[in-house]
Amino acid sequence: MKIVHICLACFYIDKMAYQENILPKYHSQNHEVHIITSDFSFDASGRKTKKEKKEYYNEYNIPVKVLDRSKGLSSRYGGFEKLYSMLCDIQPDVIFCHGGQFVSLKDVVKYCKRNSHVKLYIDQHGDYYNTPVDTFKKRMGQYLIYGHWMRKAVRYCEKFWGVTPWRCEFLNDIYRIPADKIGLLPMGGDDDKIRLAEQHEISQRIREENGILSTDFLVVTGGKIDAAKNIDKLMKAVISLNRDDVKLLVFGQPNDAMKTEIENLACDPHIRHIGWIPSDTVYNYFLAADLAVFPGTHSVLWEQACACGIPAVFRDWEGMHHVDVGGNAIFLHEDSTEEIEQVLLDLYEHSEKIDKMRKIAQTKGIIEFSYREIARKSIFEDS
Repeated sequence: MKIVHICLACFYIDKMAYQENILPKYHSQNHEVHIITSDFSFDASGRKTKKEKKEYYNEYNIPVKVLDRSKGLSSRYGGFEKLYSMLCDIQPDVIFCHGGQFVSLKDVVKYCKRNSHVKLYIDQHGDYYNTPVDTFKKRMGQYLIYGHWMRKAVRYCEKFWGVTPWRCEFLNDIYRIPADKIGLLPMGGDDDKIRLAEQHEISQRIREENGILSTDFLVVTGGKIDAAKNIDKLMKAVISLNRDDVKLLVFGQPNDAMKTEIENLACDPHIRHIGWIPSDTVYNYFLAADLAVFPGTHSVLWEQACACGIPAVFRDWEGMHHVDVGGNAIFLHEDSTEEIEQVLLDLYEHSEKIDKMRKIAQTKGIIEFSYREIARKSIFEDS
């Protein structure tokens, strides 16, 4: 079976652990896979770059084809040259669009209309927080420009996948996609990178490298460190807790606004700030942790932590409760250092609570957020 992954609504960044990287990886283990993407991307430091090659193979030996943007106004809204002819050349059986917010979706609709055997799937990563719908004009722009072609695609689309419950709601509310066409396809963790059988050895090594005892209660957090992530509040909570056997390990680089404060807080002996780490080693730090804590806005690290089978604490956001699979997670309701400190203290002093969370995380979370299983579900493939 031939599967085409189309990454034109946003960017395709090589060698990352985003859904548009990992789903093609797992699909390629059983099928012929192609990726179609735009001519713009980002480098490791976050700078916008232009892809020079028009065709290349990625790290999983999947062919990546790069399209130029259309001339004129349509380029601003995701118009691309030669998408239809490229689909005709590849002749896919399955098309998976990573986002439907590009006007060249019309070429996908055209292809599906003329090839009735083709199965189409479209996922949704935008929501009320990261998509401009805060005014009537912006909301109508989304509905009229992108929603028009997404609604045209409904009759050909097997499923519109929201990657969180909130994004499922967004599909229905903003683009008017019928509810019976919408399903939840969560982000997850890369099974090949989560070495559960080696967890004890990995934990021992990570802790030794960072001067953390095997008996210490280790909290791990990280990612893109900005004010909205509230990682500074978590650091302050651990410092205020002032327990010699409670340590916080933070990975990731702070932005310019947070740099000085994070560096100052990291001087405390309870804190280990290790800076940027490669995306495929993040799992090792989760496996070394007793608890993952994310007190601010959502990132893919939430689901990756769940995929590692560790207990977690998350900020309570509407439509983000899918990370709780029956008791593996606790939610914070305030943006306060005091609340974080109280939750940490409660888990530290009542080991039976975190033991129960861990059992649920290991028996349910690992399966629920396995990208191998998510990849199967994404195209209704039999296991």
